[in-house]
Amino acid sequence: MVKITYGHGWVTDCDDPTGPSGTWAKNEFGQTLAALAVVNDDVFDIEATGSGGGAIGYYDNPDNIGILSTVYTKCLFRYKCSNANVRAKIVIVFSDASTQTILNDTNETTWHKGSVTITTAKTIDHVRLYCNNAVGHVYYDYVLICMNEFEFPNAAAHNLRANPRNVSLVPPGKVGDHNQNLGCDPAMVMFTCDLSVGTNTLSWKRTLPADTIDGEVFMDISHNAKSEPFQWLEMDDKEFKVVLDDMEFQMIEGKLQLVLTLKEYSRGNANDEYYYERWGTNL
Repeated sequence: MVKITYGHGWVTDCDDPTGPSGTWAKNEFGQTLAALAVVNDDVFDIEATGSGGGAIGYYDNPDNIGILSTVYTKCLFRYKCSNANVRAKIVIVFSDASTQTILNDTNETTWHKGSVTITTAKTIDHVRLYCNNAVGHVYYDYVLICMNEFEFPNAAAHNLRANPRNVSLVPPGKVGDHNQNLGCDPAMVMFTCDLSVGTNTLSWKRTLPADTIDGEVFMDISHNAKSEPFQWLEMDDKEFKVVLDDMEFQMIEGKLQLVLTLKEYSRGNANDEYYYERWGTNL
């Protein structure tokens, strides 16, 4: 199985605690929260320095999002906790003041991702990010509200590269060279897709929006690349943030194929994560 998000309605890459109408608002009901911080350039750090009473505390995005859940149907997120007691929680607030709990009080001490279908026929106004139950930190990597996740009907072949940057330095007069490892390149994933093959339940055309050609979802993603900083890619054994790096439709022996190259996306330094968190092999 391969899935990719499309159609951003609202996203925070958790790199800026301010919004168009002001700063994320702190709400304390027993929890004492520190100022909302950003670590590693793209992670919200919500810290509870004290815990009592109801042991509930959250930050609320300041601007009314104002998008329809009939169109933007999915909420994806990634989070972790600093200890075994503090808990993460995510709630969406609708314009009629009703709410939907996207993530129940949960404790995970390594990065975990979730994907939830949003209650239909609602106007989404706010997202609340919690740090509950105890003293400690809850970290949020991103929250994405999008149209949906597109599941590939097939991927005839795919490969992933994540090469170390081994550089050979050649000093004058030296026989041989010096090897210097300068880190790791972003992962690159290539898919070769046969657009002539679908299944009874999966098609290369979306019903919302109503596509007219096979593979149109990737044209949508490419066209909106400037306003959509990343997509979430899920494969059978890996999942992580990507950007569409290359897209090529090919007609081979009368069959339409699509070759996609997706590049791993990260604002921060991936050294701050374990390799299995970075590429989602533990999800």
